[in-house]
Amino acid sequence: MVLSGCAHVGIVNTVKQAQAISGVKRIHAVMGGFHLTIAKPEVIQEIVADIKAMKPDHVISMHCIGFTANEVFHREMPNDFILNTSGTQYTFAA
Repeated sequence: MVLSGCAHVGIVNTVKQAQAISGVKRIHAVMGGFHLTIAKPEVIQEIVADIKAMKPDHVISMHCIGFTANEVFHREMPNDFILNTSGTQYTFAA
């Protein structure tokens, strides 16, 4: 699982760095702030495509993702995208 705060360096870069450091390629979940609130639509599409190509089991958006990015993730990854809300609890098991 890759957990990010506000991914100012880019959520794709953050995931790739986590994979490089850990040596683990499989991604169970990408969770956090993706810093896409003011991103242009074409940038959002590119990021969603890159994350989708990584084949995570779950994508969980948090603060600073923006409504547009939430919509694109939901449309492109309907079975993998989870819209996070305040107070939600997640349990991940091995």
